[in-house]
Amino acid sequence: MELAENDDDIEAFLLESYENLDRIERDIINLEKASSSGEALVRIYRSLHTLKGNCGFLPFPKLESLAHAGESLLSSLRESTPHQPDGDAPRRSRPKGERKLAVTPQIVSTLLQTVDSIRQILSQIKATKLEGDNDPSALIATLTRLQEEIEQSTPSQQSEFVESRDSELPETSALSVSESSHIRVNVSLLDRVMNLVGELVLVRNQALGFSDRFQDTAFVATCQHLNLITAQLQEGVMKTRLQPVSTIWQKFPRVIRDLASASGKQVQVEMEGVDTELDKTIVEAIKDPLTHLVRNCIDHGIELPAERIACGKSTVGRIFLRAFYESGKVNIEVGDDGRGLDPERLKERSLQLGLVSAIQAATMNESEAMNLIFLPGFSTSERVTNLSGRGVGMDIVKSNIEKINGSIEIHSQQGQGTTFKLKIPLTLTIIPALIVASGGDRYAIPQTSLQELVRLEAEALNSIEMLYDVPVYRLRGELVPIVYFNQVLQIEDRVTNSETLSLVIVQAENCRFGLLVDTIEDILDIVVKPLGKQLQALSLFAGATILGDGRVALIVDVAGLANRAGIITKQKQLLSSDTETNIQNQVERQQILLFQGPQNTPMGIPLTIAFRLEEVPRSAVEKVGNQYVVQSYGKILPVIDLHTVFGDGEGAFASEAETLALVIVSLHSELSVGLVVDDILDIVDEPLTITGIPSRPGVLLSAVIQGKITEILDIDTVIQISNPYLLQTTSRG
Repeated sequence: MELAENDDDIEAFLLESYENLDRIERDIINLEKASSSGEALVRIYRSLHTLKGNCGFLPFPKLESLAHAGESLLSSLRESTPHQPDGDAPRRSRPKGERKLAVTPQIVSTLLQTVDSIRQILSQIKATKLEGDNDPSALIATLTRLQEEIEQSTPSQQSEFVESRDSELPETSALSVSESSHIRVNVSLLDRVMNLVGELVLVRNQALGFSDRFQDTAFVATCQHLNLITAQLQEGVMKTRLQPVSTIWQKFPRVIRDLASASGKQVQVEMEGVDTELDKTIVEAIKDPLTHLVRNCIDHGIELPAERIACGKSTVGRIFLRAFYESGKVNIEVGDDGRGLDPERLKERSLQLGLVSAIQAATMNESEAMNLIFLPGFSTSERVTNLSGRGVGMDIVKSNIEKINGSIEIHSQQGQGTTFKLKIPLTLTIIPALIVASGGDRYAIPQTSLQELVRLEAEALNSIEMLYDVPVYRLRGELVPIVYFNQVLQIEDRVTNSETLSLVIVQAENCRFGLLVDTIEDILDIVVKPLGKQLQALSLFAGATILGDGRVALIVDVAGLANRAGIITKQKQLLSSDTETNIQNQVERQQILLFQGPQNTPMGIPLTIAFRLEEVPRSAVEKVGNQYVVQSYGKILPVIDLHTVFGDGEGAFASEAETLALVIVSLHSELSVGLVVDDILDIVDEPLTITGIPSRPGVLLSAVIQGKITEILDIDTVIQISNPYLLQTTSRG
């Protein structure tokens, strides 16, 4: 029993110590900033003081001695200020804002070495419950010498501080148990709960499948209740696994300082969106890629001070990190204000390394040239250094991001800087996916890769053309390469025997193509199961799932499918055949969701804010106060009838229709509403070149789409007309 209690004490000690170390390291880095005040010194001192006290209780004498030496240096440092000219005024009367810290680069470096040494000892304790053979005596001697130098420069203050120090900070030992609104839970327990929720989702899907086959009203109601509870439980468990991106970013200031110092550069870091949360597995997966991008920005992006001055820049380079939610994904941007990428230099270097041919380099556009940095073996460094030159790194970054169904893009401007934009999913455990059938088997395509669905009748099949030996389909004027799913899978050819097929438009690695399948079934929340060892080498599939009928469906890896089918090469061939006019038109195109509104008026909204389409029973719509609402995916969703907005009465809610068509629009993460429309017409991709002024409130503009005058809605105004309180509530939040 005593051993178990001691293990619990050590585990609690390690948790608190690691938290203190992260905070100490951030404060030490801040000491070098011009705006730093004595508060950072106080925080470091208090954290080391707590660490020292905890070591004495366990006991860990080496760690206690090292923490004590650091604490003593901080106690002298925080009381050291330049001598007053007259020497009369007592130093404690100096206003807090006038304190000048006697912090030198040597002191900062020594304190950071102390943090590293403490981490090494903690690692030994975690592995063996003992401090190990590390001898911190040399570092303790350095800390003591620095303390003595400070005390010799300010002898009059030490006695005053020694007298007050113990009264300010009593000897204490998160080993004590106190009431708190938070508790620590072992990650393995959370993983187990998440797996159980995944199994519950599978059972839920099976129950819903049975409910469709039986006409028992009570059973159907029970299944719907199970569906609601499962969705709420799934959402709650997912939140327990979320971690802020700051858990990764908090280590970057130290990394940036060390790398900048080693390369003779001056760099400051700026962070936005540190509270943006992701699933723990995603956080672990992006830690190394983000670290490499930061290193790349320092080594290749930020210039030396003399070079920056010559370019009219500040000597201090800037690295920024941003994180935010967009379209159901987390966007992370890592960038710098350095020299930027030179496309011609990248082509030249690729030719030198034999990574591309002269013809390929000559026909590349700027974007393709920038993507050369992702080729295996590519490096702009002429010699190997501690930071770069080995030709590995950026290709691994891209590969690791794509393994978690993410993507990475480069935006760069010479002389201004480079930004890497990452788009990654919130979680990998339970994901929405489209279920399709081909050759009698069913497959799941992650919704993150989907763009749109196209139904092809018999006459449309004849419109599939061949261009450069590539099957293509003209979708609203754009040539889309076609992949016959059954041919890639080498299964029975059923395409020619089908009168109707479905075309799934997907995107991978900035390449858009159509996947021809037999039928499309539904979009479901699926539980991702890893493939066995025998199947892990298959690049076409990212995992498997169990469907509602108990059968297994393989999850398609869209990027792997594109590589297997040679789509990227085919896409380049098609793009090379486009004229400059077509390219310009494509840039100006917008994807618009078309639907029929009040008075049979053609209406549309940008597809970027259309989250999903739903059909709900009219009986599911309830009225709470003055607002119609419906329960959707465990949330209460406000519903807006466009007939009310445009003065046509409550046509939808007063009608006898059994179901209502909803377009779920999401302006931002805090506000989503459902628009009741008469009928969904189409998704178009056209340049809005012929436009007119708004025809009435709630309309942003009028445009000619497919030969008809179509009203493009202003969603903000539509919500304002329907219920201004919705916008006011989210703005206050």
